[in-house]
Amino acid sequence: MNLCHRLREAAQPYWNASVNHRFVDQLLEGQIADDVFARYLIQDFRFCDSFVRLLGAAVCAADDPEARLTHARQLSVLAGSEYRYFIDSFEALNIPETQWRHSPLAEPTQAFIALMEQACDSQDYAFILVVLVVAEWLYLEWAQRAEEPLPSRPEHRDWIVLHNEPDFVRWVSFLCDELNRVGAEREFETLSKPFIEASQIEQRFFDMAFDNEH
Repeated sequence: MNLCHRLREAAQPYWNASVNHRFVDQLLEGQIADDVFARYLIQDFRFCDSFVRLLGAAVCAADDPEARLTHARQLSVLAGSEYRYFIDSFEALNIPETQWRHSPLAEPTQAFIALMEQACDSQDYAFILVVLVVAEWLYLEWAQRAEEPLPSRPEHRDWIVLHNEPDFVRWVSFLCDELNRVGAEREFETLSKPFIEASQIEQRFFDMAFDNEH
């Protein structure tokens, strides 16, 4: 079992609880309520600026020129097709700009931003990779649960496709390979602690989407 798989096992039951969350079930079925999905998307968008910083930190901290280029290319994806997805989805869900730009940060959003900022400030490539791997690999795993036909509404379907298309699969594979490489000589606990913390936050992030449910 390689390092990434050992870390994923250490993050149970939080990892599987996220991958199989009712939010994911409802999204894959195209049955998620608009208010639930809107709450989630707004918080995910508010998270993006810090994620851009995290990718930038990976560019700076990577110890290999090809790895730096791969991280840099992913920045263009985040600034391009993914950003466009958010704008189009906010319009489809009738969410005003003041709301998606300025809504208060939910607790799990704040927690993940704090973890990303800690990783950025550390300049520790392995730590940065741990946070990236959780954020991206966990999403790939839930998106790969999708079955044809995909949901008909673009805001549902496109969020799934963004996280299981071939380029995203290659990106996650690269991140895991990098973490396996640079983390091989690290003490396991120094990597498992932030990996578990990030996995716990991901579960709370999906929970948060239902916060106004009665």
